Amino acid sequence: MMRLDGVRDESCGFCYRPSPASASIPAGRSPMRPRTIILPLAIVGLAIAGWSGVWAWGSNRAEDAVQRWLAAEAANGRVIQCGERARGGYPFRMEITCSKPMVELRDEARPYQTYRFETLKVVSQIWSPGHVISEWTGPMTVVTEGDPSVTTATWRLAQASAQLQIGGYDSSNAVIDGLEVVRDGVVLVKAARSELHTRPNRTDPVSVDVVASLKQATFAARPMAPVDAEIQFVARKLLRTPSRPQVLPVRQWMAAGGAVDLVLLRLVQGPALAVAKGSLRLTPEGKPDGEIELRVANVEAALQQTGLGATLGPLAAGAMTMASRPTEVEGKPGRIFTLRAADGRLQVGPLRIGLPTIVP
Repeated sequence: MMRLDGVRDESCGFCYRPSPASASIPAGRSPMRPRTIILPLAIVGLAIAGWSGVWAWGSNRAEDAVQRWLAAEAANGRVIQCGERARGGYPFRMEITCSKPMVELRDEARPYQTYRFETLKVVSQIWSPGHVISEWTGPMTVVTEGDPSVTTATWRLAQASAQLQIGGYDSSNAVIDGLEVVRDGVVLVKAARSELHTRPNRTDPVSVDVVASLKQATFAARPMAPVDAEIQFVARKLLRTPSRPQVLPVRQWMAAGGAVDLVLLRLVQGPALAVAKGSLRLTPEGKPDGEIELRVANVEAALQQTGLGATLGPLAAGAMTMASRPTEVEGKPGRIFTLRAADGRLQVGPLRIGLPTIVP
């Protein structure tokens, strides 16, 4: 017979309601006490409060680092300002958003230049604070003091990242997709993709290894086939110190013995191919000085694409032959040219051409 423990409820005949004894916790199980709930909640609350404190401390440190960097850049003639700056990203990253950023290049030897953007966002993950990612929103406008012309750049995506470490940086990278540069309504440059990668030179920490590339680039100088370009070089003596990865102004770089070791320059335009290597520096007068070895496959196509054929006229092929010797370029027949820059002139074989002043 089934037994029902409880108190009879007279209002519903044979209904029973549980008695206090029968409503207790089954045998073998302890009753839940308040501290069983409160203790885990307290631990979680303390963890959240501690993490919030760590995030706030890290965010303040990041803000201080930004302020020191801005001050250092301003001292070197690169003034960077934000219309408004906001912090965010809690709980797992640190994020700084700069609206209407402006970069002003101040150099007493040349007119000031002002660069204006729409938005700059800088993000760093809390577990990897040394990895900083930034994204620029265009358009960018460039104005030069005393020049009424305005240059505008637009793009689909512009991102940069840097691996920072104590006492310097490990590497930096930048990518721009769909770049277009327009000056007073005239398209100057279009490129499907452009990249820039840098890192400190392993044997000389104040020098920088640079790799850059352009894909499907066209220029407004004249109608021509798109160009694919890749360049690798070492910028000697470019940084102020290994622990302060700040780029020296051009004249200070020149005074420090700065030079460019060209490891590889590769240009492909239609059927034409050019590969170069060598070394260049700037003289105290601001003119190039050094030597470049240039190898060109399909010289006729290169003359046509660059416009030199039309400039030199019927003498173009003969002049190129006089100034070069036969060679092979990536398995193709071509010519090798030695370009020597000295005393303000460029010599290519028997040809001598005056060089402009790059730095006034």
